[in-house]
Amino acid sequence: MAEEGRDFITSDNVKMELLPKPTYEKRHAEVEFYNEHFSQASACEPFSDALGSAALALARKHGLSAGDALNVAAAIRLGAKEFVTSELPGQPLYRVSEITIVPLHSDW
Repeated sequence: MAEEGRDFITSDNVKMELLPKPTYEKRHAEVEFYNEHFSQASACEPFSDALGSAALALARKHGLSAGDALNVAAAIRLGAKEFVTSELPGQPLYRVSEITIVPLHSDW
Protein backbone atom coordinates (compact mmCIF):
# COMPACT_ATOMS: atom_id res chain seq x y z
CA MET A 1 0.00 0.00 0.00
CA ALA A 2 3.01 2.23 0.32
CA GLU A 3 3.96 1.52 -3.27
CA GLU A 4 5.13 4.60 -5.18
CA GLY A 5 2.41 6.07 -7.38
CA ARG A 6 -0.40 4.14 -5.70
CA ASP A 7 -3.13 5.86 -3.69
CA PHE A 8 -5.08 4.01 -1.04
CA ILE A 9 -8.84 4.51 -0.98
CA THR A 10 -11.28 2.83 1.35
CA SER A 11 -14.90 2.76 2.44
CA ASP A 12 -16.98 2.77 5.57
CA ASN A 13 -17.71 -0.88 4.79
CA VAL A 14 -14.02 -1.80 5.07
CA LYS A 15 -13.89 -0.01 8.42
CA MET A 16 -17.00 -1.95 9.50
CA GLU A 17 -15.32 -5.21 8.48
CA LEU A 18 -12.01 -4.53 10.25
CA LEU A 19 -12.54 -2.42 13.36
CA PRO A 20 -15.36 -3.83 15.54
CA LYS A 21 -13.83 -7.15 16.64
CA PRO A 22 -10.36 -5.90 17.65
CA THR A 23 -11.98 -2.87 19.29
CA TYR A 24 -14.32 -5.08 21.32
CA GLU A 25 -11.48 -7.45 22.21
CA LYS A 26 -9.28 -4.50 23.26
CA ARG A 27 -6.52 -5.35 20.79
CA HIS A 28 -5.27 -1.78 20.90
CA ALA A 29 -2.20 -2.24 18.68
CA GLU A 30 -4.34 -3.72 15.90
CA VAL A 31 -6.92 -0.93 16.16
CA GLU A 32 -4.14 1.67 16.12
CA PHE A 33 -2.65 0.03 13.01
CA TYR A 34 -5.98 0.12 11.17
CA ASN A 35 -6.72 3.69 12.21
CA GLU A 36 -3.28 4.84 11.05
CA HIS A 37 -3.86 3.10 7.75
CA PHE A 38 -7.32 4.64 7.32
CA SER A 39 -5.94 8.10 8.14
CA GLN A 40 -3.66 7.81 5.10
CA ALA A 41 -6.50 7.06 2.68
CA SER A 42 -6.93 9.62 -0.07
CA ALA A 43 -10.70 8.99 -0.13
CA CYS A 44 -13.36 7.09 1.80
CA GLU A 45 -16.72 6.07 0.31
CA PRO A 46 -19.48 6.46 2.91
CA PHE A 47 -22.51 4.21 3.24
CA SER A 48 -25.27 5.62 1.03
CA ASP A 49 -28.28 4.63 -1.02
CA ALA A 50 -26.21 5.13 -4.17
CA LEU A 51 -23.49 2.78 -2.91
CA GLY A 52 -26.10 0.20 -1.97
CA SER A 53 -27.70 0.35 -5.40
CA ALA A 54 -24.35 0.04 -7.18
CA ALA A 55 -23.35 -2.87 -4.94
CA LEU A 56 -26.64 -4.69 -5.51
CA ALA A 57 -26.27 -4.32 -9.28
CA LEU A 58 -22.72 -5.74 -9.15
CA ALA A 59 -23.80 -8.56 -6.83
CA ARG A 60 -26.59 -9.58 -9.18
CA LYS A 61 -24.43 -9.34 -12.30
CA HIS A 62 -21.40 -11.23 -10.93
CA GLY A 63 -22.78 -13.36 -8.06
CA LEU A 64 -20.90 -11.46 -5.34
CA SER A 65 -21.32 -11.59 -1.59
CA ALA A 66 -22.64 -8.43 0.08
CA GLY A 67 -19.23 -7.45 1.47
CA ASP A 68 -17.40 -7.92 -1.81
CA ALA A 69 -20.10 -6.06 -3.72
CA LEU A 70 -19.99 -3.09 -1.33
CA ASN A 71 -16.19 -2.95 -1.42
CA VAL A 72 -15.89 -3.19 -5.19
CA ALA A 73 -18.74 -0.73 -5.77
CA ALA A 74 -17.02 1.75 -3.44
CA ALA A 75 -13.76 1.40 -5.35
CA ILE A 76 -15.49 1.92 -8.68
CA ARG A 77 -17.45 4.93 -7.37
CA LEU A 78 -14.20 6.50 -6.15
CA GLY A 79 -12.55 6.02 -9.55
CA ALA A 80 -10.06 3.31 -8.62
CA LYS A 81 -8.22 1.65 -11.49
CA GLU A 82 -7.48 -1.52 -9.51
CA PHE A 83 -9.01 -3.42 -6.61
CA VAL A 84 -6.34 -5.22 -4.58
CA THR A 85 -7.67 -8.22 -2.65
CA SER A 86 -6.55 -11.14 -0.53
CA GLU A 87 -9.27 -13.29 -2.15
CA LEU A 88 -7.90 -16.30 -3.97
CA PRO A 89 -8.27 -16.36 -7.76
CA GLY A 90 -11.31 -18.31 -8.87
CA GLN A 91 -13.63 -16.56 -6.42
CA PRO A 92 -16.68 -14.66 -7.76
CA LEU A 93 -14.87 -11.36 -7.20
CA TYR A 94 -12.66 -12.17 -10.20
CA ARG A 95 -15.73 -12.15 -12.48
CA VAL A 96 -16.03 -8.37 -12.03
CA SER A 97 -15.12 -6.67 -15.31
CA GLU A 98 -15.76 -3.05 -14.31
CA ILE A 99 -12.39 -2.77 -12.49
CA THR A 100 -9.12 -4.71 -12.59
CA ILE A 101 -8.96 -7.22 -9.73
CA VAL A 102 -5.41 -7.72 -8.43
CA PRO A 103 -4.49 -10.48 -5.96
CA LEU A 104 -2.49 -9.20 -2.98
CA HIS A 105 -0.01 -12.03 -3.31
CA SER A 106 1.58 -12.40 -6.73
CA ASP A 107 2.39 -16.09 -6.12
CA TRP A 108 -1.29 -17.08 -6.47
